[in-house]
Amino acid sequence: MKPYFNSQALIQSTRLEMVDALRGFALLGIILANIPYSHDLTEVYTSNRSILGSAYWDNLLKTATAFFIDKKFITVFSMLFGFGFSIQVDRMAEKNTDFRKYFIRRMLWLLLIGCIHGYLLWFGDITRDYAICGLLLVLIYKWPIRRILWVGLLLAIPLTALVFILNAALNLQEYTYDVSIVQELYITESYWRYLTINFTIDPLVNFIQDSPITLVFCSGQILLGFWLGRIGFFATPQLFRSMINKWILFGSTFGILSSVGFWAVTTGRLELDGASVGLIFLIVGGLVLQSLCYIGLFVKAWENSRLQNILKIFVPVGRMALTNYLMQTIFYLLLFFHWPHGLQLYGKVTITETYLIAMAVYTLQVLYSHWWMKHFSQGPVEMLWRKLAYQGVPAQPTTQPY
Repeated sequence: MKPYFNSQALIQSTRLEMVDALRGFALLGIILANIPYSHDLTEVYTSNRSILGSAYWDNLLKTATAFFIDKKFITVFSMLFGFGFSIQVDRMAEKNTDFRKYFIRRMLWLLLIGCIHGYLLWFGDITRDYAICGLLLVLIYKWPIRRILWVGLLLAIPLTALVFILNAALNLQEYTYDVSIVQELYITESYWRYLTINFTIDPLVNFIQDSPITLVFCSGQILLGFWLGRIGFFATPQLFRSMINKWILFGSTFGILSSVGFWAVTTGRLELDGASVGLIFLIVGGLVLQSLCYIGLFVKAWENSRLQNILKIFVPVGRMALTNYLMQTIFYLLLFFHWPHGLQLYGKVTITETYLIAMAVYTLQVLYSHWWMKHFSQGPVEMLWRKLAYQGVPAQPTTQPY
């Protein structure tokens, strides 16, 4: 397969700072989307323990998160994983290395890292899904570029919506466990009990209920990112101004309206019946468009020299994205969950205060990433992953974390 863009210069040069910055910025959205907070804060509101936040402002903040953050930044993150996949293909070709053998080993190690994270720390791990989808991608990386685009769109939109509809129609979303134990996960002081609950509610353990839609949507997102890498989008964005403008136009209108629809469905404000089930296809398509809108806005901002200097603050964060993603779990466990016997803030602070804590955690990650990248070329987890993945493979340039 010959890409539209000759990426040899990219492979031999330093990594694209814009992609690293966008990945680091996406991690900010992810830390806000994954923030653990109690749905019942009545006692906090009435006890005068809160410094900031009220039921009104907390609900407003939750709604804004649903409209502008939830599902959008993890989609951007997944697309950037696909972009990194395209770079790996070119790098291995440049070194005349058996790509499939190398990448399968790379994904298996990522799967192990994800399993350790998912089963021992937090069931919401996404890296296992990336590893599984990555293993599937080794079968199609030589496809023509247009086929990659259309299959990516097919997976990310109509097939994702279809899986959602089938899950509901076949009643596959019914869990075999008492869902009330999810709340116990946050407040149990026994790590063994935490592990038991964590394993019980794990998406891969409950594969039929949780995993098909995630794997289908994630595969589509990764393929779209792979396609962006094949056409040289991030290396030569000036060639795609018309496409970027369309992303921004439709993502900021139809995309946001779709997020409103998704929020209405997930909060029970909109009931889907046979006549309105087609809305799912529009909602999923809008989520993808809104994510592409964010990518387009970031690219446009990067082209402004003043804004670029500000956005460069995210570059080190993105260069060690896997490390920072895992560190977010550690911070949340120590600050909110009860079993590590840290601050145990879950249920004791308002959602507004929780989001401010998340911003403080991310600020620490920015500072730590800047310090670390002054001394090393990769994050600590990336170093370990690279060392394991490249066993028996000739030395390569620094690799993308995703």
